[in-house]
Amino acid sequence: MLTDPAVLNLIAATAAVGVAGAFVVPTTSLFLSEAVTATPLMVGLFFAVRSVAEIGTDIVVGAVSDRLRNRRTILVLTALFNACGALCYTFLRDYYLLLLSGMVCFGLGGACFGQLFAYTRELADARGVDAPFFNGFLRSVTSLAWVVGPPLAFWTIATWSFTALYASTAALSLLAAALCGWGLPDPKASGAAKALPEKALPEKALPEKAGPEGSAADATPEPAEDRPPGMLGMFRGLGRRTALVLGAVVLLLGANAMYQINLPLYVTEDLGMSPQFAGLLLGVSAFVEIPLMVLAGVWAERVGKQWLMFAATVCATLFFVLLPLADTRPFLLALQPLNAAWAAVALNIPVVMLQDSLPGRIGTASALYSSAFKAGMFLGGLVVGTVATWTGYGQVFWVCAGLTAVAGVLALLLRTAPEVPSPVPASTPTPTP
Repeated sequence: MLTDPAVLNLIAATAAVGVAGAFVVPTTSLFLSEAVTATPLMVGLFFAVRSVAEIGTDIVVGAVSDRLRNRRTILVLTALFNACGALCYTFLRDYYLLLLSGMVCFGLGGACFGQLFAYTRELADARGVDAPFFNGFLRSVTSLAWVVGPPLAFWTIATWSFTALYASTAALSLLAAALCGWGLPDPKASGAAKALPEKALPEKALPEKAGPEGSAADATPEPAEDRPPGMLGMFRGLGRRTALVLGAVVLLLGANAMYQINLPLYVTEDLGMSPQFAGLLLGVSAFVEIPLMVLAGVWAERVGKQWLMFAATVCATLFFVLLPLADTRPFLLALQPLNAAWAAVALNIPVVMLQDSLPGRIGTASALYSSAFKAGMFLGGLVVGTVATWTGYGQVFWVCAGLTAVAGVLALLLRTAPEVPSPVPASTPTPTP
């Protein structure tokens, strides 16, 4: 895969988006608290309101993207909106102007996250690569970005300022837009499938089965009822299994969002440690995630995706129960492998499960996962703001433990939900008309 220019450009684009996110997400709460002088409740509401805007745009963009010929256009536009949002953070210091610009710019730009998932799946199908493995491989690139991003972000704040940090974020988002626009091929085009292994497709079958839907220009047109339903039917075919996966994802990623929002404030305000140490904790966890995320993709079919999900909830609950008890640097660092173990599964496997449950609607499935991620951010923002205001930052982690325990119950219920037949792999030969 590493000799494929398309894969290399996708890695670079994913890394740029990942580092930009690692600059913004863990520093925003500190930015609002120090540069904007916002209260804990205002910080929580900021994340909650912005997440609502991102959920709506994610779902709409995901549904529309399944009916478009080329997903790269959406990737470029959303990356440009992220750049605009970062520029607003660079120059604005008014709470309400930041909230409005964040809702509009990061609300639209946030769809880039889900669309990268969708493009990754399309490219995996076009290349004949195992989807959980390929998705885990690309997600490990994001984890690597989070190894570098948070420590570098807090170092930039300490050495220069928030202005320098968010200007750098805007530059990374512009780089991602350029890579998506000029470096990524169209997986649905016949040329994209030529890099498949020789055993995957006979040469004469390539034009008819270029992508996961066989969407080459000269192929037989799809019946209207088989086409992606678009916005009006975006929730068609969502069964009990899909609902359980989404519920578990919202709870797990809600806990993850609460952790990322709360950690810098907990470390600096309650424990009296430096912001750089908060960045180090996030970086260590992301570093350990990298091999675990690839292994999760390898084990997904052997162990079972639902069992991996349940194991992740157990690790998450144990981590959040122990976290309020950790008041020293060695103890906090020692907990990070446990944190990485559950995050490696929660940030990788559920999106593949959703894509499998909605064959032919990869953009919608990826947008649902991304929206669940933002719903978790919404939940996290509300809880952090209210709980931290009334009881302190340390008590937030007990709420996280409760959420992940409920997610474990939903993961167990997946055993009773019927499996959805997997779509036909892209590497299945198709007769030439």
